Formats: sequence, structure tokens, C-alpha cells
Amino acid sequence: MRPAPPVPATDDRENLWHVAIAPDDIKVLTLEKLDDLFRLDVIDESTKIWKPGMATWQPLGVVAGLDSDPPAESARAPASTARRGPPPPPSPPPRNMDSDHPTPVVSSLSSMFPFSPTMPIGELDSSPHLVTRTEVQAPPAAMLAASRPTPPPGMPDMRAPLLMIQPAEAVEAPPRARPRDTGRAQRLMLALSVVTGLMMTLYRNDVLLDAARSAGREGVYQKIETALGGPGFGTPRSIEPLRAPAEPAPTK
Repeated sequence: MRPAPPVPATDDRENLWHVAIAPDDIKVLTLEKLDDLFRLDVIDESTKIWKPGMATWQPLGVVAGLDSDPPAESARAPASTARRGPPPPPSPPPRNMDSDHPTPVVSSLSSMFPFSPTMPIGELDSSPHLVTRTEVQAPPAAMLAASRPTPPPGMPDMRAPLLMIQPAEAVEAPPRARPRDTGRAQRLMLALSVVTGLMMTLYRNDVLLDAARSAGREGVYQKIETALGGPGFGTPRSIEPLRAPAEPAPTK
């Protein structure tokens, strides 16, 4: 890191701090300006600072007491064997640089820099007036989990269909299959009954006799009629003798 630009010698030179905001941006600020930049999150604990009387550039967190472990010891520790602690809490959202009343991260850096001509920098670590961020700790995750209300147990879904209790006979007895031949036989018997009734009607009215005469089969029809019997009373043939003219009485 290149040294800061030269600063004119003044009486307050010991109160000026060289702040490396960027590798190519080194500013000389007073303690009040340094406090404002820290509260506005322009700089943080890892920003390197230097002032006359210091051997090398040091991080702001080490100089202000915010970082208890010096960077030299952390650099010597191997990264592969070092155990990582719990993850740090999420960083706060960025705030507007033009805010009139920014929320300070700490109460003030003025109390963290009790510099005076009679107090050397080496006594900062033992100063009782330093305020560190380790004093305010977030509650552990176990306490947060215990403080959360337990959700009530879920209610059963009333939309599920209710099971209807059926008698044992209805469950055990399989449905009886209706034989197909039964319906077919019934339809056949009905058709035969209709045909038989129609034939008897035609036979009693001598319609079949007229058909046999027209076809020249009257002799065959007479044989069938002899085997089955005549139409009987009430047919046209049975009333033919009644229509015949009466024979004249013999004269005396």
C-alpha cells in the first residue's frame, strides 16, 4: 500500500488519521470524520488506518478494539485446519448516504479512541473505556426456536368420504349373475305364444282353408284338419248349415 499524500504540519497533526478507503484513495481525516464514515458504512473494521507514531498500517477493528484477534496471529493460522465458528449474522441493508440521522453501528468511535498525548497507542487494548461489538450478542438459535409458538395440530380433512358400514351378508355374498339363457327363453316363449294364437285365429276363420284352396292343396289341408279336428262351434263353417234354406214340407 502506498503512503498517504503529504499533509502540512499543523498543531493537530497527531489527531489526523490516514484512512485507506481504496487502494488508490487515501484520505486524511479527523477522528470525528472517521466516526461519521464508520457510522455511514463507508468504512468498516477491515479498513486500514495509520497515524504518526504507528509502525505499520492497522485495521480499524484492531485499533479501535473491535477485533480481539490481531491480524498477525490469524494470518499464521492455517486456513485448512482452522475450525470455523458459526456463520456471522447477515449484514444490515445499505443505508442512504444522504440520511440526516443515520443509525450508528456503535455509540461513538470517540470513546473507542481515547487518544491523548499522555496515552500511548499500545495501551488501547487495556483501556476500560473501549466499547466493543461483542457486548451485544444476538440470542442463540435454540432460544429463538423455543420462543416461537407451536402451531396447533392439523384438523382432519372433512371432505374425505365416510365409510358406510354394510352388513356381513352384503359384503360376503357375491352378486348373483343372471343367466343369459333365461331372458332368451322367455322371449322365445312369448314369440311362440303370439304365433300360435295367430295361427289358431286364421284356422278358426277358415283363412288357412281358403289359402290351401288357392294353392291347390285342399286335400292336404283336409288331412291336417282330420288329424287336428274341425274348427268347432262359432266359426264360419259351423254356421253354414244354419244359413241353408229349409226343405219344403211334403204335401199330403
